Amino acid sequence: MKALMPFEKVYRKLALPLTKFIIKAVGGKEGVVDEVLSETFVAAWKGWKTFKHKSSYFTWLCRIALNKIADYYRDQVNRNSGIIVPLFGNLNIPDDKSLSPEEKISLQELRESVNNCLNLLPYEKRRLLWLKYWQDLSTREVAKILKISERAVEGRLYRARHAFAKIWKTKFSKGK
Repeated sequence: MKALMPFEKVYRKLALPLTKFIIKAVGGKEGVVDEVLSETFVAAWKGWKTFKHKSSYFTWLCRIALNKIADYYRDQVNRNSGIIVPLFGNLNIPDDKSLSPEEKISLQELRESVNNCLNLLPYEKRRLLWLKYWQDLSTREVAKILKISERAVEGRLYRARHAFAKIWKTKFSKGK
């Protein structure tokens, strides 16, 4: 069994090659490279004692970096489409007597805009969003109805929300 190399030595030896790897993986986006590189080394430091030597240090660091890249982009999508879930929630508000006439009109316009965007989605994505947000079903209930795993529902919901967000931004982004 290999003796553990001190972390500092691995860092000095592999920081540059790992930086190049990350640059290629993210297309040279400088801010992303710095963030992913630092998060990769923090994760490697935390997992240093659990490294099993089934691969080289570089391979291990690349795997961590790929996971951190995926985390970064997942966070970006969630941050950029953060409006979507609250937006869907607002559609289930019953026509309340406490709403002013202007608020009722705004809510109706919002519903119409969302429905217009939903109608641009493929049927499966539209159905999935409808089950989850309009029928207010749990992931487990949606999985039962569609006869797929809960994990598959989560993945498809993620893609459906992302597709909806893209359409929403195209139709309602500033400058249009």
